[in-house]
Amino acid sequence: MSEKILDIEKVFAVFKLFYCEEDADSFLPAAELAADYTGRRILGDENMCDPRLYYLAAAETLCRVLEIKAARERLSLTRTGAVAAESDYPRRIELAEKLYRSYEALCVGLIRDDGFLFLRME
Repeated sequence: MSEKILDIEKVFAVFKLFYCEEDADSFLPAAELAADYTGRRILGDENMCDPRLYYLAAAETLCRVLEIKAARERLSLTRTGAVAAESDYPRRIELAEKLYRSYEALCVGLIRDDGFLFLRME
C-alpha cells in the first residue's frame, strides 16, 4: 500500500475557514496529523485531488484543536481556580464531531472505513 499525502496547505486553509480564531496558526501540527491520517485512508490514487478529502481532514483538525483547547482550559482552571471564560467546549466539540461525520459520509467510496466492529455470533 503506497502512502498518499494530502496538500497540507489546502487542509490548513479549509481548517482556518472552520476555526476563525487568531491562534489558528499554532495548530498546524494538528492539521499535519489529520492530513496524514486521512491520506492513509484514501482508497485509490485517482481520489487524491478530491476536495472532499481536504474538508474531511480539516474537520478532523477542528475536532482535535477544540479537544486541545478544552483540555488547556480545564488545566488552567485547576491551577488558578478561576471560572471558565469558554465553558461551551463540550457543545463546540459535539458540533465539530458532527461536521466530521458529515464529511466522512460524503467521502464514502473515497476512503477506507476504519470503524470495523467485530460482533461475536453464537
